[in-house]
Amino acid sequence: MKIIKPDKKVLHLMRGLPGSGKSTKAKELAGENPNIFSTDDFFVNQDTGKYEFNPKMLGKNHSLNVQRTGKAMQDGITPIVVDNTNVRFFEMKNYVKLAQYYGYEVEFHEPDTSWAWDSEELANRNTHGVPLEAIQRMNDKWDENPTIHGILKSKAPWER
Repeated sequence: MKIIKPDKKVLHLMRGLPGSGKSTKAKELAGENPNIFSTDDFFVNQDTGKYEFNPKMLGKNHSLNVQRTGKAMQDGITPIVVDNTNVRFFEMKNYVKLAQYYGYEVEFHEPDTSWAWDSEELANRNTHGVPLEAIQRMNDKWDENPTIHGILKSKAPWER
């Protein structure tokens, strides 16, 4: 059997508020590829299959998502799609570092739905029950125009 290696490895970093259509766009980018990694996956109860958000687990679950993305990169899987809100640049930093280490090209994607920035519509559309106030806070904190350089020099609030 002949193994064909692609000439470029790609990491797609999705960005978008809850309910904006980022998971739909992630599926379009991935096509037949099942390699969509979302921190939300770790909030799905393995017994019931239901999404159960626990804010106390957010940091740990983000770390788990970074780890499995790194493992996929180590294995040379491409394309890889990370489907998280990625509101602030520092939230993408570990993924960008991994991409650089493993030789992946990084592409940023945002949904282009007409309601992508309408907090009230997003509160009605999102499937995880994220309340309007939380969506508005994310909208207010949104970092515009990501670049590799901007992400790598970004700092989390606890690093300042």
